[in-house]
Amino acid sequence: MSKNFENLILYHNNKCSKSREVKKYLDSNDINYELIDYLNKPIDKKLLNKVLLNLKNDFKEIIRTNEKIFKSLDENEKLLKHENILNLISKYPKLMQRPVIAKQENQQITAALICRPPELVNNFLNEN
Repeated sequence: MSKNFENLILYHNNKCSKSREVKKYLDSNDINYELIDYLNKPIDKKLLNKVLLNLKNDFKEIIRTNEKIFKSLDENEKLLKHENILNLISKYPKLMQRPVIAKQENQQITAALICRPPELVNNFLNEN
């Protein structure tokens, strides 16, 4: 099944088994995508904002609240409001839930999904 999307983006953490599963699925199905290694490359806040605005999940799910970093934050930093989430992920990329996949058309994010469980990727790719 070779599918071409104008642009598919995968926010990937190679240490995460779920993220590796989604990457393996895309690779084994010859699906082209842009891989963003968000732990080793600065986060593009404008792009991440567009992803959050088009997330099919509740945007609050993008934060890994069980991480030690999150638990050590003060209460104001823990407020899961849109702008605060962008700042948290920019400052602490490890807090970003993964994997996140996004569809982009005409340079606009049209849909995004936290692929937990990884099997969600198939349905997401087949949606219009």
